Amino acid sequence: MDFIPRLLGAVSVVLFAIGVTDTNSVSAPVPSPTTSVVVITTTTSIEPAPTRTANDSIPPTSRCGMWWGLATQLGWHADSMPTLDYVMWRESRCDPTQHNTTRNKDGSTDIGLTQINDRSWCLPTRWYPKGYLQTMGILSTVGCEELFDPATNLKAAKAIHDYAQEHNGNGFQPWGL
Repeated sequence: MDFIPRLLGAVSVVLFAIGVTDTNSVSAPVPSPTTSVVVITTTTSIEPAPTRTANDSIPPTSRCGMWWGLATQLGWHADSMPTLDYVMWRESRCDPTQHNTTRNKDGSTDIGLTQINDRSWCLPTRWYPKGYLQTMGILSTVGCEELFDPATNLKAAKAIHDYAQEHNGNGFQPWGL
């Protein structure tokens, strides 16, 4: 297979010898009765550089990288993504359909990608008679079924994170971190 580089080298020497330095403007020479000319045309395609996307910063060690783009669109900061990735993996193995129905000690359940606790965040309480996430405008119905939607779950998790950051100084405290 090393004949191809040699052939291309020979063609380059011939083209240089006959005075061709720009192969993009080569026109076929007019042959005379005493000379023969062989014209070899090569084309080089240059692939455009790939455009950067939100997912370019996802490390290869992430487990739930498929959700990073959506999370950043919903307001999660890049610095929080590795920890959010860990939470999604630990809580649901990145599966938005997960529902912990084995009941916690208080009888509550946990829902979706980030396993949001229903009793704490989306059921009525004395402080939030409609439910915290309903009061914040994230859930539109009574109950927590909307949390199975990945976008709604990540938006709700962001609101919970921000609440915990403001009140406890640790946004990931609701997930035990």
